[in-house]
Amino acid sequence: MTNTVLETPAVSASDTIRTTGILHFTIGVRDHIAAAKFYSDVLGCRHMRSNERYSFMECGGSYFVLAKISHHVNPNGPGEDAHHHAFMVDADEFDRALAIMKARGVEMIKYSDEGHATFPGRHAYFHDADGNCIEIIDLYKK
Repeated sequence: MTNTVLETPAVSASDTIRTTGILHFTIGVRDHIAAAKFYSDVLGCRHMRSNERYSFMECGGSYFVLAKISHHVNPNGPGEDAHHHAFMVDADEFDRALAIMKARGVEMIKYSDEGHATFPGRHAYFHDADGNCIEIIDLYKK
């Protein structure tokens, strides 16, 4: 289906686009097939399909894409968590999630449960095989 723009609406430079949500975010990886296995086997995400460059994933009604990038550069240094992707778990699943990561040999790089004004809860951070930081969060309801 092609959308043809017939008329340019009148706008100003101070107008804001009215987005309605986020369809997906993309995580760069060296091997999208191996990464899809990690995100499905460890984090319980659903691997929808893969092609030669992308693996399409679903998590609790939200979507993300694992993109094969041969020149992938780790967005964080060792032990850093600034650039990360947060996956929510229920309160009774949080401790189990930490135990699973430990049993699989995935090192926790940070734990925090205080000082989060916007997203209060228990936060644990890990790196995937490509150095992408993953946050597991038990988000407290306000």
